[in-house]
Amino acid sequence: MAELPEILKITKQMNDTLKNKTISRIELLQEKCSNVSSDDFNKTCVGAHIHRIESKGKWIITFLSNGYAILLSLGMGADVLYYENEESAASKYQVKMTFDDKSGYTVKFWWFGKFLLSAQNELPDEPNTKSIGINPFDRRFSEEHFIALLNGKKTQIKAFLLNQKNIGGIGNMYMHDILFLSNLHPQSKISSISKQDIKNLYKSILSVLKLSQSKNAFEHELDFFGNKGHYGMDDFLIGYKEKSPCPKCGEAIILIKTGSTSSFICPKCQKKM
Repeated sequence: MAELPEILKITKQMNDTLKNKTISRIELLQEKCSNVSSDDFNKTCVGAHIHRIESKGKWIITFLSNGYAILLSLGMGADVLYYENEESAASKYQVKMTFDDKSGYTVKFWWFGKFLLSAQNELPDEPNTKSIGINPFDRRFSEEHFIALLNGKKTQIKAFLLNQKNIGGIGNMYMHDILFLSNLHPQSKISSISKQDIKNLYKSILSVLKLSQSKNAFEHELDFFGNKGHYGMDDFLIGYKEKSPCPKCGEAIILIKTGSTSSFICPKCQKKM
């Protein structure tokens, strides 16, 4: 599942490649992934050109010249692939956008993806994106902001961090190592965590995500041009390494259930508070 490093990479590639291109056709083969029909999508978007493409949390937002925006969520995963001509386009997809120069891109959702249309002046009230918190690579995501964000909260730390209303873009894939580096059990209550623990957690978030970004994101996620990232299993400290020795103490890594998700932890280094 694409998280912040993957989303930011694809967003930049899309913006650099598609800016100023004019839409000539949109194929929406699976209308249940959208909020409008294929006909309405074409009536609204054909003839408009791409103004810019940005991300918000795990959403990729394409701003059009006609005052509308296309909101793309990869859901549990998707291949968003550029093509220079019809012959090189992917053969399987739910969404296909073609531009007047015959280039375009396809979207093949693995599960639960969305391709939505919204007027730009309605984006502040768009239910899918309006409440998403700032992401850890945003300049506003300072240590002071993070400390204030957790101040007075009583929920479990992992559930809080995964909530997109609190922080945009972090998912379960990188969370295992983030919490491990901080010596925090995923079910520890925020109210029991010290200020120093919170500072360590802030540094761990940036450390893990920046490492993935420096390696062009996760190796099992394709970018806009069909290339894989270089952040692989060797880069995970404990994530997806059940029964392997903890790199700090040697204890066997275990897998536990944490609400609707599972967590890899070191039972010795990550004591529940």
